[in-house]
Order: sequence, then C-alpha cells, then structure tokens
Amino acid sequence: MKNLSDVLLQRALVNPTAVAYRFFHGAHLDSETFTYRDLCEQSLALAARFQQNQAPQARLLLVCKSQKNFVLAFFASLLAGMIAVPTAMPRRQALGTRLQLLARDAQISAVVFDADDIRASALEGCGALEEFDLRILPAPSEQESLAQQWVRPTFADDAIAFLQYTSGSTGDPKGVMVSHANLMHNSAVIQAAMQVTPESSVLTALPMFHDMGLVGGLLQPMYTGCVGHWMSPAEFVQYPERWLAIMSRLRITISGGPNFMYGLAAGSIRDDEIVGIDLSAWKTAYCGAEPIRAATIAQFSKRFAPYGFRAEAFYPCYGMAESTLFISGKRAGELPRICSDHGSEVVSCGVAHADTEVRIVDPETTLGLSENAVGEIWVRGRSVAQGYWQRPALTEHAFQARIADRDDGPFLRTGDLGYLKGGELYVTGRLKDLIIVYGKKFVPQDIEAEAEASHAALREGGGAAFAVTKNGVETVTLVLELHRKWVRLHGEWHTIAAAVRQAVHAAYGLTPADVLFIKPGALPRTSSGKVMRSQCRALYLAGELESVG
Repeated sequence: MKNLSDVLLQRALVNPTAVAYRFFHGAHLDSETFTYRDLCEQSLALAARFQQNQAPQARLLLVCKSQKNFVLAFFASLLAGMIAVPTAMPRRQALGTRLQLLARDAQISAVVFDADDIRASALEGCGALEEFDLRILPAPSEQESLAQQWVRPTFADDAIAFLQYTSGSTGDPKGVMVSHANLMHNSAVIQAAMQVTPESSVLTALPMFHDMGLVGGLLQPMYTGCVGHWMSPAEFVQYPERWLAIMSRLRITISGGPNFMYGLAAGSIRDDEIVGIDLSAWKTAYCGAEPIRAATIAQFSKRFAPYGFRAEAFYPCYGMAESTLFISGKRAGELPRICSDHGSEVVSCGVAHADTEVRIVDPETTLGLSENAVGEIWVRGRSVAQGYWQRPALTEHAFQARIADRDDGPFLRTGDLGYLKGGELYVTGRLKDLIIVYGKKFVPQDIEAEAEASHAALREGGGAAFAVTKNGVETVTLVLELHRKWVRLHGEWHTIAAAVRQAVHAAYGLTPADVLFIKPGALPRTSSGKVMRSQCRALYLAGELESVG
C-alpha cells in the first residue's frame, strides 16, 4: 500500500465492521463510532463530489467543529487526490483573521465545513469559493451511487497530501507541504518507535488540525489498524478526569499530549472524581509539542501511581510539522532521562529512529558541534517535508541547509536549540526566543518556570519571558497569568512580584525590569496552546497587553 487512501480501502475490504474511530462526549462518556466500512463509503461519496467540482490537487480548506466530520473530510480529500488544508474554527477575531490569511495564502478553491462560524466575515476577501456543508449529506442510497462515481486518482508518492500550517504569528502563515510518502514513512517510524500494534488503542484529546493530533492521533491508528479514540480539547480542559475515565474504561494503551495536559490533570483532578479507575494498561504516555518539565513528570507519576500508572510509561518525544511529526523519542521500557549539565534540568527526547538523523550545528557559522554542546537542531530523513508552500527562499534556507565544514546535507533547520548526549536529544528552547543579557544566553522557559513556581498565585505554563532594551541595555520582562482568585487581591500583587524577582535572581542572577500580571487565559497563544513570546513582546511594547491593575 503506497498511501493512506489505499490503507483505508484495504481495511474496509478486509475488516469492514471493525471500529476505526470512537468519539466521546459528555459526562456519561457517550460515543459515536466510525467503522471502516462506514468511513470508507462516506469518504468515497464525498470524494466523488470533490472530484466532480474541483480540479486535481485543488486546495480544500477543512474547518470542522465536529471531530467526526473532520475525519470524514480529511480522508475524502486524500481519496479525491486533493490537498487538504486543515485549520481551527474561527471562534475569536484573531482566528478569523488567521483563517482569511491562510485561505488566501493556500489559494483555496473550496471550503468544507459544518458550522456557520466560517461564513461571511471569516472568509471575507477570499473570492468566490465552492462550499461543501457536511451538515447536508446525501442519503445512504445516494452515497452508494456517488461512491461508485469515484475515480481513483493517479499521483506520485511525493505528491502533496496536505498543507500543515505552522502555529506562528497570525500575519505570516507558512504551509508545510507534507507528501503522501512523508505520511507513510513517518507513520511507520511512529509505529516502530512507540511499538504500536493492531491490539493497541489510542486516545487523543488534541486538535485534529495540528500535526500531533492529525498524524499521531488520526492517521497512526488507521496505518496500524488499531482503534483511535477521541475527546474534544475543550472538554479535556474543563473535565480532565474524563480523560482518565476513558483510559480506564477502554483499557487505552497510548495517549498523551503537551506538558500542560499532564500538569493540569495532576493539579486539578480530585480523588473523588476518579474513584475506581485503573491506568495499568497505559503503556505509552507520550509528551511533546512544548518543553517537557521534569517536575511535571514527577508530579504526574506520583499522583497517579496509586491508580496503576507507571513512570516508565512516560514517553518524551520531539517533532514538528516540518518533519511530518515525529523526529525522536525515548527508548521503550526505560525511565525518562534528565540532564542538568547546562544548569537547568532538561528531559531527554530520546533517540532518532529509522533513517532520521539529528545533528547539532552552530546556527551562525553552520559548523557541526561536538557532543553536549548547545546549538541548533538539524534533521534529515524521509519524513522531512518538501518545504513551505510558495516560499522558495524560505524553503531553501530552512530545508536545504548544509553543514559548512563537511558540505553535508541537505538538512532541515528546526529553529530549536538543544544538544546530544549519549545519542539522546535534549531540547532546550527556541532559537528566536533566546534571551541575551550582558552577553549571556538564557532560555525563556527556564526563567518562566522559576517565576511560576515562586508563588501560588501564578499559573503553571502561564508566563512569557522576553528581552526588552531600556536605555541601551537588554533587560528581562515577565508577563504572568494570575489564578482567578488572586486577580482581586490587589494588596498582594507587590508581594507576588517580589517573590518572582527574588526567585529569578537567585536562579539566574537576573532581576526582571518589569513584572506584569494579566488575567488567566490572556497570554497570547497559538491555536495549539503554545505561548507566543514574540507576539506577547510586541503587544507589551505597544502598550496593548491588558494588565490586571
């Protein structure tokens, strides 16, 4: 089988009544399902409609509120030979603006949707677009007729399957061109690295339109032939105990997400909410997409050990859309490794798998660096995508890099900093976020973690540290979210700020020039939840960050 369309068709033929995906919602954990046959038939019918109305390799914008509808739309795009462009629902003005920018950048010709939120203002200025409303599906008899009109597309393995837009600033969308071959290779790497089998079961509470949710949560179960389970990200944030309830009830073996998910679960779930749950089937608790904190691993492991969770199940990993998804991951069966050679605790993201190769390079000289030296992470292998959509100069810079002293390449420049030790990758931060004060380099995540831990009023993962030039001198500014109950305690703010300054100075010899408190949820983030430090800095300098006082 050469692509995931072939995989779906084969599974529907061999095992038609088996459950492919299960979607949970509500306190009673009600669920909807897709069998392989149902998914295949409905996807073929929709794919036929795409083919009848769109040219081959047309870009289709997927904006779906329902996870089940997104699955249908994505596989229909693959089957039709179209290029899917998945994105978030425009619930806020910022996302609506991003949607317009993205639609114009990808030159979409049609939009596939299931809610009214994307109409009118959301796609204003995008020209005449064909609309496919998934709330108006043909009857089963019509679906069968449509499915028979489907024509198997012909395309090369390196044809683009979808554009994964990176979660950068809203004004500069960059669409990563992920090919069918990239998807098949990365799926095989994930399967081997995480030891996924047809008997495994995967639970995902991540956005489907981002690489970790899409490739890891949606496509990996299809590739492997195991059941994929879903709950909405919003429901997880409100009711993280339901995540563990599903894990226990269905004996889920693989689940995970960013560091914040584990921190939220460990810090907010009460004992009376998880009476009788059993997490002993959980073999792989993957953690990636943002810096992985050793303290979070320890906290989660200790909190849920009485319920059968094993610390060795934690699976720190590293990846990015530019390499389809997965780059490196922990060696199976081992406890996560932690290194503090460079002053702060850094969790190992494991080793590269299959043909993926990781190098550490000086970002300025492009010379290779020795073991344990911090530099930019460079990657090569068959999972590395083709480049950025219609960005030839940026593609050449990021995807065609060569190591100067060996003329070795091409490599993908990740923009991330890290080092190799004992063959394992330790990721320390983002190159563009690096703070330099008096010639000394600081990783903002380290400063943020120290500040957030200094007082109970501050939200974990709710801070942004960045450099600001004042009177010709580089200084550090911290923007921190307060827990809701502290927003009203005006008299305590000076004490909190003093605790922050003392903690940061004690750890790094830095005294923040400004400590600004904001309401919970007010920190600028990408649609996947990552802190946008550059955006936060721009808003701070423009005086547009609304402080609590």
